[in-house]
Amino acid sequence: MNQSLIATKKTSDLKIVLLDGYLDEPSCLGVPPYISPHVRYAYGALLDLGIAPDSIVYATIDQLRQAREEYLDMARSADAVVVIAGATVPGRYLGGRPISTREIGDLGSAIEPVPLILGGPIVLCQDDIRGVSLVCSEIAAISLQAILGGRSEPEPGVGHLWAERIARFALLGATLTTRHPSFPYVVCELETFRGCPRRQNCAFCSEGKKQVRYQRPVADVVAEVEALAGQGNRYYRLGCQSDLFLYGARPRAGQLYPEPAVIQELYQGIRQVAPALKVLHMDNANPATIMRDPKAAEAIMEIICRYNTPGDVAAFGLESADPVVLTANRVETSPEETLAAIRLMNQIGGDRQDGIPRLLPGLNLLHGLIGERPETMENNFRYLQRLLDTDLLVRRINIRQVLTWGGYKPTRISAHRFQAYKDKVNDEINKPMLRKVFPIGTLLRDVHIEEVRGQISFGRQLGTYPILVGIPGEEALGSILDVRVIDHGYRSVTALPAPFYINRASVAQLAALPGMGRKRATRLFLAQPLRDANQVEQLLEGQVDLSSILPWISFSH
Repeated sequence: MNQSLIATKKTSDLKIVLLDGYLDEPSCLGVPPYISPHVRYAYGALLDLGIAPDSIVYATIDQLRQAREEYLDMARSADAVVVIAGATVPGRYLGGRPISTREIGDLGSAIEPVPLILGGPIVLCQDDIRGVSLVCSEIAAISLQAILGGRSEPEPGVGHLWAERIARFALLGATLTTRHPSFPYVVCELETFRGCPRRQNCAFCSEGKKQVRYQRPVADVVAEVEALAGQGNRYYRLGCQSDLFLYGARPRAGQLYPEPAVIQELYQGIRQVAPALKVLHMDNANPATIMRDPKAAEAIMEIICRYNTPGDVAAFGLESADPVVLTANRVETSPEETLAAIRLMNQIGGDRQDGIPRLLPGLNLLHGLIGERPETMENNFRYLQRLLDTDLLVRRINIRQVLTWGGYKPTRISAHRFQAYKDKVNDEINKPMLRKVFPIGTLLRDVHIEEVRGQISFGRQLGTYPILVGIPGEEALGSILDVRVIDHGYRSVTALPAPFYINRASVAQLAALPGMGRKRATRLFLAQPLRDANQVEQLLEGQVDLSSILPWISFSH
């Protein structure tokens, strides 16, 4: 398929289907409830070409799966179908599932001869995907303007020219959020810079594939937030960069050092243009950057805690506690540096607001890396045990196996041994850590119900790496409620609605109370309406101690 076949039609008369195949890369989230900047940029680029909004059909891959024939009919009558995709890290998802290469191929075959144009991080990592007519270069939005409108692309090394175009697309593309199926409960991922600024990238990371690198001016990011807020968005995440502490960093002696004044300007500007925001969170941070200048990093943590909303997480990419593995994969940080950075963030961000810590580190560990040895898993476990023993909090421990892509060939590891190791981490580290981060009685506000399985509803707050909450009973999909934690799993908590109206509770909800069990829960259920705590204690005959949760039980009918 030659792009000139598209160009035979006047650009403003084109009809386009824009499919959000979801992104998940080291520096960006785009699986619901998140919407990536890349798909918003692409939409803005189409509008910038003069294509009318009603000539652009926007859909997510999940919408296509649910109404396949309907969307295929629209695609077959379009001039082109644009797919933005790229899950370059392994993950498990609740809000959606990224498009697969098989699905891309099937879509391309189903809509022939309509061209399928592929863009997003996927183009950096995978070649020769079946059914694809044209492949965008690194930044799909700019490449689309070249394909559809004959506009030239800047040279990769001229980053400021790419950033200037992105600024325009970001403002125009803000309206796309209102067409997202989760709107207004969608987290807008914000990009501050593109590409990892390290001279040598980690061997396994797709950031090293990016040739186009730029830093976006603070004014551009703030203007984008203002445009998004104007559309009714209230949830934001500074997640689309490899290390937020390096935004606006200053070079010195061949290294980049954090610059608190730039971070202050960014956060203050966002708060000024979006005073009604409900979430302002971040994502990636490099412990090596933090410990290169601890005083500057401390100042930045204080700025973040001043302007963010509670429950924020800074993901630290230690990747391995085995020095041999770190060296073999060019990972910049060390276990001791990461430990020091975790300690510093606990000191600054560990204060609780509304019962939850303001800012905590997360910890990423990868397995199957080059150089991994039999003792690597034991090294990692001892490191995690050390965190627990010294009362350092980490909000999230993410253990994954590295993907094979772009010439990177992981070390083979035993599936049985890997699962046994994960089970041990869950039993001895994750569950005790969750008890410390979310003690019984912790109030979690605005939990969005995303799935119901049998007698349990599952939901999350909006933000960075929110804890999965299991709520006994069948809540309505899409409902939003406040809950209190009553128990802990390995990577989730069990909670009940707050306030907890005991006279409206089901047997399943009553049975979830600590120490209760179904038999005693049935006894309480049959005795409804219950008058007060004394009656509850009499019915339970002293077999269950509810003293810790009685203060937040309501006896109203």
